[in-house]
Amino acid sequence: MCMTILAGRRATSTGEVLIGHNEDAPGRFIMQTHLVSKRRRRPGTHITFEPDLASPELGTTRTNLFWSEAMTCSNDYSDSAFCDLYVNGHGVVICTNNCADSREDSPELTDGGIGYGLRRLVAEQAHSAREALDIACGLVSRYGYASSGRSYSFADRDEIYVMQIVHGKHWAIHRVPDDEVAVIPNHYTIHEPDKKERGYDDLVSYAEKRGWYSPDDGDFDFAKVYQSPDTYGLDKNTYRHVKAFEILLDMDLSELHKTEWQGLPFSIKPSKPVSIDTIKAILRSHSDNPHFSKPLTICNTETLESTIIQLRSDTDRIILRRALGRPCYSPYLVWYFGLPNVPEDFEQSESEQALDEHFLLKPDAMDWRNNAWFRAMEIDAVSELLSDEAEEVVCAKVREFEEQEERDLRELDPQIELGLNSKPYIARAMMEGFIVKWAGKAEALRQSLRSELGVITGEAMNAVIEGRTFRVRLQGVDVRELEAEKCICGTSYSEYYSWSKCAGIDAEENCVEFGAGEWLNDSVACFTDLYMLLVDKSGKRRAGCVKVQVRR
Repeated sequence: MCMTILAGRRATSTGEVLIGHNEDAPGRFIMQTHLVSKRRRRPGTHITFEPDLASPELGTTRTNLFWSEAMTCSNDYSDSAFCDLYVNGHGVVICTNNCADSREDSPELTDGGIGYGLRRLVAEQAHSAREALDIACGLVSRYGYASSGRSYSFADRDEIYVMQIVHGKHWAIHRVPDDEVAVIPNHYTIHEPDKKERGYDDLVSYAEKRGWYSPDDGDFDFAKVYQSPDTYGLDKNTYRHVKAFEILLDMDLSELHKTEWQGLPFSIKPSKPVSIDTIKAILRSHSDNPHFSKPLTICNTETLESTIIQLRSDTDRIILRRALGRPCYSPYLVWYFGLPNVPEDFEQSESEQALDEHFLLKPDAMDWRNNAWFRAMEIDAVSELLSDEAEEVVCAKVREFEEQEERDLRELDPQIELGLNSKPYIARAMMEGFIVKWAGKAEALRQSLRSELGVITGEAMNAVIEGRTFRVRLQGVDVRELEAEKCICGTSYSEYYSWSKCAGIDAEENCVEFGAGEWLNDSVACFTDLYMLLVDKSGKRRAGCVKVQVRR
């Protein structure tokens, strides 16, 4: 999954390019933030990202990077190859969306093709969105793309390009008009590629050669021709695509027929200038059954982080608003690109180490840690379990937090602009003071919500071993008052049907015993945070958290 909103500078209320992106991925992931410094290298330095793929040459210079890293530990390297968001020191943004499956079943690949390296090399070298596009075209042309299909968004302060790649060495390109907004869920959205862009003629001729397209069919439609017939117009994608358009157009589109959904335009002119709040509304959008609904909504159980980027002429003053976990239950914190340091609560390994180990993580790298991201995920999970009882409380306090933060930002921003022109070190200290202050306020908010939601703490009495039960001693609740058959326990990212069910109650030890549960099938052998839904005999719902060591 993933969702991206791309707003041209003449389509926004700020007069600046705005990018919104939800990073979604299934299974156990951890998000961390890095500020990567500039670096010079010797010519001819090559690097291997995923095993068995190409080892491209690194550039002789690496610009500084803001890197949002999605970490996971899996035998399938594709899990960690296609998530991360970058903003570089030249003000270029790189984010992506899965568009699987493409129609290609016999891709041309050289040395195994390229995957994660595409975004890394573009991020390190590109001076503009246009140059990012050129670098990406060169890499795919040389190596071929190793995954079935993906959409790359390259943006700078002036323009936005979308490159939608097919497994192998074919792609389509479309520039987002300055006065329009493009929406990208997890399918191809380019219908009419820019004919003057590199690769267009080969894209069409190859489709003709494969029998996917004939001029007799009418105008060439990239999305229809290159998307696999099995994944073209899937509900999970068209639903989110239409929902975003509804907010941008301020219009009810629920009566659209499925055939019309499949032909949604690449970009639209919004009904009014797009603001930060507009993009927040889109990225927080979900149905009445928030995150586990089918089809999955924009803000869903797989959402790891949400980011809104306000691109500016002064790179240091680029603003990233970032919500940890699901953005409906988490406040968007303001980060300046020129921030001198990442607060300790957001980075668990040094940036150079993280670059080296991205594909070499051991299971214990997935251990629960007492940091901002895990604490945000606890509020997400508990709010979800308590549903309507919690949503109104949490959402109201999150919005109040953001209103206060934005007022503070409006006072600070002119001072930072002035300071960067006269005393940059003072301006950067002000940036750091701002994020430290508001990160502290966000933590205070989480603690307040935790108390108000009545989060129960559980102590694991034994390690979880696949196929066996585990016991949890509860604090703050009498197990004799529970309806055992309604109590469940599992991971925040797995659906409730897969959670462990209550297998018994021990009143003497005040323990609940849970069965293994299907969630263990996809778990990582690490120190894991689990969440409990406990229902008492009066029907009252309680939610809690327990940390257990999963052993496989």
